[in-house]
Amino acid sequence: MTTPPATPPAIDYTDKDFRSLRDAMLRLARLRLPEWTDESPADLGMLMVDLFAYAGDVMLYYQDRIASELFPGTATERQSVVDLLRLIGYELSPAVPAVADLLLTFTRPTTAQRVRVAHGSRFASRSQDGAAVLEYVYLGPDLDLDLLSDQLRPGEDPDLGPVVHYDGLPVEQSVAVEDVVLGSSTGEPNQTFRLPDPTVVVDSVVVQVNEGAGWVTWDRRDSLLFDISADGRAVFSHPEARHYQLLIDGTGTAHVVFGAGRRPPVGLSNVRASYRVCRGAAGNLGAGAITQPLTPVPSLRAVVNPQGAAGGGDAERTDHAAKYAPFAFRSTNRAVTTSDYVALAHSTGTVAKARAYSASWNRIDLYVAPAGDSFRPVPEALRHRLIGYFEDKRMAGTLVRVLDAQAVPVDITIELLTDERFVSDAVASHVEAAIAGLLAFDRVDFAQTLYQSDFYAVAEAVPGVLSSTITTLRRADRPPADLDAELARHNLPPLAELPPFLREAALSNIATEGRIDIGEFEIPVLGALDVRVRTGAV
Repeated sequence: MTTPPATPPAIDYTDKDFRSLRDAMLRLARLRLPEWTDESPADLGMLMVDLFAYAGDVMLYYQDRIASELFPGTATERQSVVDLLRLIGYELSPAVPAVADLLLTFTRPTTAQRVRVAHGSRFASRSQDGAAVLEYVYLGPDLDLDLLSDQLRPGEDPDLGPVVHYDGLPVEQSVAVEDVVLGSSTGEPNQTFRLPDPTVVVDSVVVQVNEGAGWVTWDRRDSLLFDISADGRAVFSHPEARHYQLLIDGTGTAHVVFGAGRRPPVGLSNVRASYRVCRGAAGNLGAGAITQPLTPVPSLRAVVNPQGAAGGGDAERTDHAAKYAPFAFRSTNRAVTTSDYVALAHSTGTVAKARAYSASWNRIDLYVAPAGDSFRPVPEALRHRLIGYFEDKRMAGTLVRVLDAQAVPVDITIELLTDERFVSDAVASHVEAAIAGLLAFDRVDFAQTLYQSDFYAVAEAVPGVLSSTITTLRRADRPPADLDAELARHNLPPLAELPPFLREAALSNIATEGRIDIGEFEIPVLGALDVRVRTGAV
């Protein structure tokens, strides 16, 4: 009787590690070389199997890495995401500067007096706990102020006496870098020059080329093929145009790229640039942090930012880009639907959260929470910047309003029973941190419903907490109910006449069904948090 041939082992394409490859080769060897029975580590054949399995493991690892880098959702290298999204015309937003509105206080004069706040006037934050002093600059036109006019409002200061205040001087956190030589042109097409400083403010870059008769300023374009003019038309770049492109690579470094049309002529150190650099999200300082005038202004006695700086952001994260790039691509740089406005607002890098609403066919209300680590109102400078950004993207006749997202403080009181083996104060601090983390700015969003069970979960996950009871969970902007009136409405006795256990239940200030509903344009923030502790035995 003829013995049927042995079936070759099935190939499993998902087994790509060393052990799987080694086992697969040994199964094949037992089929092809049944006389080979010595599988001890000292055998030369086993050595060869181990070497091939090792080489295969390394090769397949890099093949998987290459495959994963082909998709924005799975890529791990930032440069891969930059290159992939650039194929659909999406550029990851670089670091953007924070902006703030300053309150300037002047001595009130007895006679007419005019002072000038010049373009480029600089202000600085005060140093705290060894933190670096950040510089803020006024980039508007020269501002002439008549100290006795209605440009300013009068006031009294206990230390300075009669004063006048100017509200809302817009400043930007950035520092000027002037005339940095980028290199020498060779006259070849597609030359690239690297800007030496990181976190460059893209809109501030000015590139000049010495063409033999002096320095000439070249124009920046988003594309060296064509540009979109203010009226929405595509304007193609002609061969004699002095155009360049600014590209940001995966490390955040800016590169000046010249095309194959007009090229910088051959010269020594004949390409230079001026620009501003910022600190990104680090510039989002709190209220009252900017207090030092660096540029002398006559009669200026004090300067402060009444509200925190906002809108500063670090280079866009790859996961954020992978999420919003498809929406921006579908909008094709045009804002028509509300989702277009949200996607384009996120692409600026100055916005952490956005929600758009169309009240009518020709009006868009864009509710914005600026970039930063906490909820802050939109500075006027950022509001104007966003409105200007949508000017060539909105439909003709559409009015765009940029409004502040509405903060909803949530008051919480929680009573803890803690293990006597733990330090009660430390447990309370950890619970406070856990609840604050649940309402952290980067974890909340518009219209996010809050559930009592989530607060119980994070509190009781803290080591040392045996049990917890939430007695207050409510919106701080909603007044507490009149309990006696509510009891009377249901034909019940007053609160003072109820049994103790019913009185305690009635006094608990918990939102209906243990749920706090947040409006469409509201964002929850932590209000008053009270953690009470009592110790019990295990």
